[in-house]
Amino acid sequence: MLFIGPLVVHRAWLVIVARLFLFISLAIGLIACGDKEQAEKTVSPPSVEVVTIREHQVVPRYEYVGKVEATDEYEVRSRVSGHIESRHFVEGQQVREGELLYVIDPQPFMARVENQRANFAQAQSALQVAERNYRRGRQLVETGAISKVQMDELEGTFEQAQSRVQAIAADVRSAELDLSYTEIRAPLSGPIGRSEFPEGSLVGPDIETPLTTIVRMDPIFVRFEVPESELFSVRSEEAERRAQGLEPIRRDIRIKQPDGEYYPHPGVIEFVDNTIDSSTGTVTVRVSFPNPNQLLVQGQFARVTVLVFRGAESVKPLIPQVAVQEDMQGYFCYVIGQEDKVEKRYIELGQREGVLWAVKKGLSAGERVVVSGLQRVAIGKPVDPQKPSMDPYEDLKTRTPPPRLERRIKPDEAEPYDGLPQPPPGVDDGWK
Repeated sequence: MLFIGPLVVHRAWLVIVARLFLFISLAIGLIACGDKEQAEKTVSPPSVEVVTIREHQVVPRYEYVGKVEATDEYEVRSRVSGHIESRHFVEGQQVREGELLYVIDPQPFMARVENQRANFAQAQSALQVAERNYRRGRQLVETGAISKVQMDELEGTFEQAQSRVQAIAADVRSAELDLSYTEIRAPLSGPIGRSEFPEGSLVGPDIETPLTTIVRMDPIFVRFEVPESELFSVRSEEAERRAQGLEPIRRDIRIKQPDGEYYPHPGVIEFVDNTIDSSTGTVTVRVSFPNPNQLLVQGQFARVTVLVFRGAESVKPLIPQVAVQEDMQGYFCYVIGQEDKVEKRYIELGQREGVLWAVKKGLSAGERVVVSGLQRVAIGKPVDPQKPSMDPYEDLKTRTPPPRLERRIKPDEAEPYDGLPQPPPGVDDGWK
């Protein structure tokens, strides 16, 4: 009984200490929660840079890889057999139509011309004798001095002499023509290639290798392949626009140079093939470009850009590329809504325009999007919108549709058919 009293007192002290510790802990927790809530109320929303979406002209752009081809390519060949006597051009230089290129040794051909002319003179003399005998015979047969059989012989001799003169005259012309072929002249103007045969070489029409080649470089062609789906959409869209009375589509065809700039002269579609390559599913298109400075050379590859002007319906919202992000569901951006709260919105993008991206769906002009400070935003939380340091829309320019260009064909050529639907009279065709 003496040991019970101290044990009870000790337990009572433990209960009191435990309750006091619990009370202190609760008090500290309540104070901490209150401080946290107060801190949350006093923290300002994060600052982010925001731009207002603008609408602007978006010209659809299609790019193809093409190959440069000369308008005309002529293989210079000799029409007669003989030795090259002289060459009269510098390899790689420009030559003019009609300019002398080669001279084939003319001596054998001059001798043949003289021989045929002598034969012609002899035949003419024989014809004169036969004609005189024929005229005398007609007088004598009337008086009965000669028989009709003799008269028939005289007439036959005269007709044979006439035919011989005509035949030898043709031989003279042929010999003179062969003599003219000993001077080989340029059939067209353009840069000439290297000479495959030196002076003194024996050449002729039966040799497979041409003497040299000449190409016409101004204008020049660029050939490229267009997918059949795009050709179909072009045809159907043109027909639909004509049926609705809409303005025809204009196309500005350019070549993008290696330095990124556009070739200064626009192109004109000269030819669209009438069949589709079954192995590639494409159709061949050929465009002509002016080439006054010979910047485009046959055989080189060219990046062809086709800009399509459709009118007012080509105006679309533009969003800066820095505002666009991507996840498993697609492209999205952060839109600032009411009370400056952040909203995540998925969008459908079109083509790029410099530092901007055309928006097909999901965003309208006048809405605000975050372009900087994306890591500080939280969906549904407010932000402090600030103006960006640079205006992404400052370099926007409005393109004007190109004038209608005529095909660059030779005056003596008929206008080629391009394989596209032909518009009614008075209606412009956007492909031309």
